[in-house]
Amino acid sequence: MPDNNQLIITIGREYGSLGHMIADKVGEELDIPVLDRAFFYQMAENHGIDPDFLKTYDEKRRNIFLTRTRRGHSNSMEDIVANMIFDYIRELAATGESLIIVGRCAQWVLRDYKNLVRVFISADEDVKVQRIMKHEDVDEKTAADIVKKNDKKRAKYYEFYTGYEWKDADNYDLMLNSAKVGVDGSAKLIIDFVDTWKKENLVD
Repeated sequence: MPDNNQLIITIGREYGSLGHMIADKVGEELDIPVLDRAFFYQMAENHGIDPDFLKTYDEKRRNIFLTRTRRGHSNSMEDIVANMIFDYIRELAATGESLIIVGRCAQWVLRDYKNLVRVFISADEDVKVQRIMKHEDVDEKTAADIVKKNDKKRAKYYEFYTGYEWKDADNYDLMLNSAKVGVDGSAKLIIDFVDTWKKENLVD
């Protein structure tokens, strides 16, 4: 059973919002491990699963035209990978250790956990585009298309597996715009929120 002092922070993020960097900063400050893309790919490798297989289908919803479901079982690779990751998130949470989990519907997967803080990180569209232009070395139109495509993919993935809207404020405890305060400022806001939340809500 989870420890009463366990803290789980889930971070949903728009593409280009620097959600991974912010999660890493929070994890460093709180000394809590961060479960992100690299972690799940390493998990796959440790379990004898080709990380490229996981990468191909990770955070993608099934194509309803190319798959079918029979007696509750789907032949969709996207479903198989999603459920594999969801089960692993539950398995890690059940250890009682504190965690920070980036993406992958984690706040919905662990919705029954009392000691859960759900964060969503956004950023102004122009800021996200400028970041992708620099990071990907592409022009403005290409960067805008990349941002739009990835945010659409994440929204569809979340909504397909949870039944809720990705950016609905009711699904989060804290929503912030990283373009306004940067990585360090965003991390501080999350940590300050967690400190206040713990005083009011942490089970003891």
